[in-house]
Amino acid sequence: MKDLRDYLKVLAGDEKEYAISEGQVSLDKEITQIVNYLQHRGENPAVMFNNVAGASMPVLTNLFSSRKRLALALECEEADLERTYRAREKNFIPPVMVESGPVQEIDIDGEDIDITTFPVLTHNSGDVGPYITAGMMTIKDPDTGTRNTGIYRLMVKDGRHTGIHMAETGHAHFIFKKYIERKRNMPVAITIGAHPALYLGSLSLAPLGVDEFEAMGGLLSRPMEMVKCRTVDLEIPSNAEICLEGYISWDLRETEGPVGEWQSVYCKEHLYPVVTIEHISMRKNPIYLDICPGGTDHLLMGGLPRLSKIYASVKQDCPGVKDIYMPPGGFCRNLCYISMKKTMEGEPATAAAAVFAADFFVRHVVVVDEDVDIHSDTEVLQAINLYMVTGRCFVMPYAKGDPTDPTNRNGVVTKIGIDATTPIGGKVQRVNSSEGFDHIDLRRVFPGKVL
Repeated sequence: MKDLRDYLKVLAGDEKEYAISEGQVSLDKEITQIVNYLQHRGENPAVMFNNVAGASMPVLTNLFSSRKRLALALECEEADLERTYRAREKNFIPPVMVESGPVQEIDIDGEDIDITTFPVLTHNSGDVGPYITAGMMTIKDPDTGTRNTGIYRLMVKDGRHTGIHMAETGHAHFIFKKYIERKRNMPVAITIGAHPALYLGSLSLAPLGVDEFEAMGGLLSRPMEMVKCRTVDLEIPSNAEICLEGYISWDLRETEGPVGEWQSVYCKEHLYPVVTIEHISMRKNPIYLDICPGGTDHLLMGGLPRLSKIYASVKQDCPGVKDIYMPPGGFCRNLCYISMKKTMEGEPATAAAAVFAADFFVRHVVVVDEDVDIHSDTEVLQAINLYMVTGRCFVMPYAKGDPTDPTNRNGVVTKIGIDATTPIGGKVQRVNSSEGFDHIDLRRVFPGKVL
């Protein structure tokens, strides 16, 4: 699969994973409401909206909200998703340059630039307005020339300008400060719509100085193809759908927000930098990709790359750790499950401490035995209620927390590690609820019924 379109061809025909809408829908909250309603019904497909009022292109959203679809992006089995990501993320494969690509089939300059013609969604009733949520922004470190790529929310202000939030702990914020020190605007290239593995690679927590495009190649298991931008000294995926070229002003700040964010709460209004768009390139008949903020779509794609860094840290301190997972119920950031083969008491506390050190977003860690399925909230909750002893909980008060965490007070939160493992030598015998399933014939038990 070279691009987003190849990926969608593979999805086609699986109604549980991919739905196509032909009925007319509005950009003003309705698309998000439809996705939320589907999830409320226990359905969670990626949805292509082909008939968006006032739009000349379709909107694809909810693409990343299924582990099965994330596994498909990496061409692996769902059960191997985290392990595959961890292995490939470290296998950097440099990109290759090509002369041209579909993303530059159409060029728009000058007075014709108008990003308000794109089907940009207003997602929630409390949002200040429409936001581009699937913009993969590429910049270059002015000292080293190394590229850096990440996803940042973009508040559409008018046809050529957006607000942008760059997290204070992110690499883009660090690089942008170098441009501020030089009193120079920072060139940017913002890609909208690409192979899902590229989005996962752009969120890699690789160290500063690593080119995320090399991590993307690792996730694809092949070099990705790139083209030079038209107006800025940057490169972009050649098979992407849309690219916005421009710059972030070093000295201009305007209000941005409020908008619904990853914890399903609204962030406050802030003074943030402004992006100016000076060129647009795109495919013929492009697909506009959207990510539902705070939804499963947003959470799963952001959580998977974080797991890679956390696992490496925890595994170094606790070799008995088998796997880790951050469930959507904990926003794929606040809550972390660990399965481990415990060899001595106290190891769960060490594992929890390692998680807290690796990622300040995490506030709660639950450690369970290796036979507990950490992808099942039910199994983890059962382990907590069977084996947790309050006195064995690991409490870390006054710890650095995420600034957007609702429990944050002056930059600090209280973190808790829960030991839900069985005592060494004290394994309890549990009823096997699936015992005898192979011998049950419902046709004999309920004759004449369709079961």
